[in-house]
Amino acid sequence: MAALDFYDRVDLYELLLDWNPSDERDFVLGASERWGLGRPRRILEPFCGPGRLLRLMPGLAVGFDLNRLMLRRASHDCRVFRADAARFSVRPSGFDLGFCLIDSFRHLLSEEAARSHLHCMGTALRPGAVYVLGFELTGDMPVAASSEGWSVWRDGVEIRCRFSGLGDQDPDSRLETSRVEIDAGSERIDETFPMRVYAREQFQDLVDEEGSFEIAAGFDRCGDLDYPVELDELEGSAVFVLRRV
Repeated sequence: MAALDFYDRVDLYELLLDWNPSDERDFVLGASERWGLGRPRRILEPFCGPGRLLRLMPGLAVGFDLNRLMLRRASHDCRVFRADAARFSVRPSGFDLGFCLIDSFRHLLSEEAARSHLHCMGTALRPGAVYVLGFELTGDMPVAASSEGWSVWRDGVEIRCRFSGLGDQDPDSRLETSRVEIDAGSERIDETFPMRVYAREQFQDLVDEEGSFEIAAGFDRCGDLDYPVELDELEGSAVFVLRRV
């Protein structure tokens, strides 16, 4: 069983997450038009990875990540730089829209890191701009519901992936072990890593206490702009439209 860092495997990452990026782009841009500053000219993506969605964005779209291999791939057709999402600096009020959709927010492993991230994003965005943030509200889910599996095909080989939370949440740190298992023909990846757990109320408290944003709307994973979900009904995969105050 290979002990590999999945996030270093840019090829597998792109293949396994290659689902309808144009739909995600349209959702993010639509959220900006409905709750933010309209059609954005400057867009910022933290945790940009290989730039799968960034490269589809209009205007000046800029992303950042810590992983050098991901940035190398993204730099082929995106504007990117290397930075820690918990403490980064860009021109104040330099962006009209921010987005981060694939659960990366939960890699910020402390309240201080999450608060600092929101502060940095608030500094980066113009007042009235929105930050479209998607992640799993695993604090409101039973362990059995926090597992997801899917498969894709490459060169006639089925590649299967399963992502799951192991339910070993520490009540003080709110960290739990997450696991990614990938079967890719002759190769197998089985990796565990910590992620932070959020319930609805915990995220609401974080946003309120940090103070840079207000929650303008919430959605489930279907992401239909015409059907926002009441915040007290959100669970599992959620997308929040945070508006810069």
